[in-house]
Amino acid sequence: MQIKENILLLGGNGFIGKNIIAYFKKNNSFLNYHIIVLSRKFQHKRDVDIFYEVGDYANKEILDALFSKWNFTKVFHCATSTTPLSSGNNILNDINGNLLATICLLDVMKEYGCNYILYLSSGGAVYGEKHLNTISEKEICDPVSSYGVVKLTIENYLRLYQKQYGINYLILRVANPFGKFHTSEKQGVINIAIRRALKNEIIEVWGDGTQSKDYLFVDDLVKIIFRFLKQGVVNKTINVGSGEIHQLNRILNTIKIYLPILEVDYIASKITDVKDFCLDISLMQSLLNFEFTQFEEAIRKTILFEKKRLN
Repeated sequence: MQIKENILLLGGNGFIGKNIIAYFKKNNSFLNYHIIVLSRKFQHKRDVDIFYEVGDYANKEILDALFSKWNFTKVFHCATSTTPLSSGNNILNDINGNLLATICLLDVMKEYGCNYILYLSSGGAVYGEKHLNTISEKEICDPVSSYGVVKLTIENYLRLYQKQYGINYLILRVANPFGKFHTSEKQGVINIAIRRALKNEIIEVWGDGTQSKDYLFVDDLVKIIFRFLKQGVVNKTINVGSGEIHQLNRILNTIKIYLPILEVDYIASKITDVKDFCLDISLMQSLLNFEFTQFEEAIRKTILFEKKRLN
């Protein structure tokens, strides 16, 4: 009989976290794992077979109680309390709520012998404006927001804890994800544009819409995460994106094919927004052979999700 492993999922009530839970539940390859979600907010609609705990992962007493109860072997860290834009409003809150909270988590992991953490970093924010065709993991990072600085600093502490305490990490620098279970009105232009069109509202676009970025369908992201988990990939920092760029105006025109009512208001760009980037995914491709969902098909599926959510 195979012993089940317990995974602590931070950010399980968020966009990517909910997709991780959905994939986990429908994939029989991971029946030997239990997922326990720690969330700062109570989740009224809960998934069967997923355990939910309410609390802040910055609170050591809460973490002590959870690690004592569940004996976690892995942590999936998908949580963040800020966005690139909001992080500059109160940098101390960004540091306390994300950086120091993660160090608290790492100390508890060390204390209880949990030696694996998956961390979702940012494929745009940590690099900053690079003006390169593609950005590899070897590029020097130069963030333009507190959000990016904190993400990068957490990465460095993960490497430090691996060297000093043997806690294995997997850092994924993720491109702009979109797809089902997205709810934010502050980040994620594809979902927000679709939602605005369905509500007959105007979408605000920073700049003139010519900015081109790497976008990743969240279904693909989650499949990649679990492929890495299954293959036992550790102690690497990996770009996870589509390896392709899509100009925002062209994305909006694609959405208009399905939702002609979409209206756009172009406003001044924000200094915290990385305007153009495409991730070099050569390392990711060397580790797994992956076939991405076609971009227009991903857009269509996202529209179907947003329609269902509003009905």
